[in-house]
Amino acid sequence: MKNDEKELKWYMNGKRVTNYILIIILAIVLCSQSFANSTLSLALITSVINHNSIYILVFVYFILIQFSFGKKYFNYLNVFLIFVYFFVMFTSILTLIQSFSLNTALDFVLNFLFIIYLIHTLFRDSRVWEEFQLTNSPFNELTNEWLYNAIVIVSVFVLAVDLISTVVFSGVVLSFLDFVYHLLFGRYIFLYREYLDKKKIDYKNKGNFDEVRAKVNIVLDKMEIDDVIVDGIKEAKEKVDTFVEENEINEKIDVVKDKIKDTSDDVKKQVHAFFTEEVDPKKSKKKVSKKGAK
Repeated sequence: MKNDEKELKWYMNGKRVTNYILIIILAIVLCSQSFANSTLSLALITSVINHNSIYILVFVYFILIQFSFGKKYFNYLNVFLIFVYFFVMFTSILTLIQSFSLNTALDFVLNFLFIIYLIHTLFRDSRVWEEFQLTNSPFNELTNEWLYNAIVIVSVFVLAVDLISTVVFSGVVLSFLDFVYHLLFGRYIFLYREYLDKKKIDYKNKGNFDEVRAKVNIVLDKMEIDDVIVDGIKEAKEKVDTFVEENEINEKIDVVKDKIKDTSDDVKKQVHAFFTEEVDPKKSKKKVSKKGAK
């Protein structure tokens, strides 16, 4: 195994990749704080913990897996790592909602890819995979190479946007260090999935994007049908409007409405006169006497 490790290139050697991640995290933490403050103090240490808490937690994870304790409780540490990245993705969502931009959108996409990659890799050889029925996840259809290449591409875009928006040298250095960290961390996940494939860990994939595609197609078809109906209604309305204008229907309707109004007023007056007209007393007596004679 030692001979095999010597023959492996550095990016295929899990131990080297892990060591490089630790070095990059240390460089990020120290550089970010040295640019902010050149004096060492208790306030500086507190600032390091607050500003780089995520990097420090990931650093602790990679330190622990170097020892027997971490190897024994490796699956529990993986849950811890995924929880950390869940927190990172949640904060990126809040940032995206608060201030939408290309930079925040790319950060969210990158964190989302890491979450998908971590869950569908680190949980494969654990009880979580069966308990949460991750075998039905459609993301199992994505290959190891596809996920890693997606992280590389998005990381390149993030670096480009950061370099364009950064005007100070410290920002350039930190952006480049973040970029290297993303590549190395993605490579770590890639190598662990390669290890699981060599162990022939059967993850019993039942999920695919066929159902998702079918639902999307149904929605698209429905949208097309709705568009046809809306277009038909608009066309019919336009024809009705044209017919009304050409035949002066509105004018004729107004004339009819006026005639109906005049007629109704005359009827009201006649009815009112019929019920309010005063009766002649003499005529009423004659009518009464005739009735009495009869």
